[in-house]
Amino acid sequence: MVERIIKVLKEHLGNYVSGETLAKISGITRAGIWKQINQLREMGYEISSSPRKGYCLTKTPELNPFEILEGLKTKRFGREIHFQPETDSTNRWAKRLAVEGAVEGGLCLAESQTQGRGRLGRSWFSTPGKGLCFSLVLRPKINPSELAGMTILTAVSMAQAIYNVTKIQVQVKWPNDLVFDGRKLAGILAEVNGEADMINYLIIGLGLNVNQRAEEFPDELKPLVASLQMIKGSDLSRRMILQEFLRIFEINYDRLPNGSLLEIVAYAKKNSATLGKTVRINQGYHRTLSGEAVDLDDDGSLWLKEPSGSMIRVYAGEIIQNTEEE
Repeated sequence: MVERIIKVLKEHLGNYVSGETLAKISGITRAGIWKQINQLREMGYEISSSPRKGYCLTKTPELNPFEILEGLKTKRFGREIHFQPETDSTNRWAKRLAVEGAVEGGLCLAESQTQGRGRLGRSWFSTPGKGLCFSLVLRPKINPSELAGMTILTAVSMAQAIYNVTKIQVQVKWPNDLVFDGRKLAGILAEVNGEADMINYLIIGLGLNVNQRAEEFPDELKPLVASLQMIKGSDLSRRMILQEFLRIFEINYDRLPNGSLLEIVAYAKKNSATLGKTVRINQGYHRTLSGEAVDLDDDGSLWLKEPSGSMIRVYAGEIIQNTEEE
């Protein structure tokens, strides 16, 4: 019902459509139309009303599910959208839905998070209406030992989407960040529920700084972060970036059952902010590793050359500092 009304109003964007016309098209009373219009307003649509003229759509919300679905070029991912203006954590929300049986590709999207999280329990700062905060429900048919590649796959998919929409080339900081000129643009958090030999569900959460101005970040973050707006000098379409990410992610994700991460890893190597640098990696539980980031393996894991000269393979962790920058 609401879909029909918004379709007609969008066809007459900036012009009034009478309540009688909308009632005929929708098959409900004019009082019913008034209720539907108020529902659309609650969803972020700006609609003027006049007793004599009817209703006029003046502005559409950028991240409304209807707007995202329009022009979305995927078969599964993002076809079921759950949207809230604000939530505690999109990952937490997606986990609840996954337990309830949400389909693969279900998207939890919010304008802001009050308890957004990164790796190792760190918080993620989000400015309402300026960035992208979302989580996907996945049910990959892969062995849990292959999960190392999922974060790289997500990072590369977003890097490709950003380039396609904005022509900004960002770098992949292993294993879960996107950076530009050393400053953080995006963070990824993967959380899995499963057993030794099977995955029940995987939640991939992503936060991306899109249209924030430098002054909108807390002082302690200003030297460390960036947004696409700060790089480009103009506001960018969050909806287009999200739609393009979902399209590319679906293509890349569907290669997983064949074990084909080669193109993903090749892209991550070519646009790496990590390889060739001396790094320190926090693996949690007071365990850190140090050495030179030498290479990425075909599964997305990192080869680290320790000061002793021995090579070790690292599947997970957080690069807390490039030691050469100390």
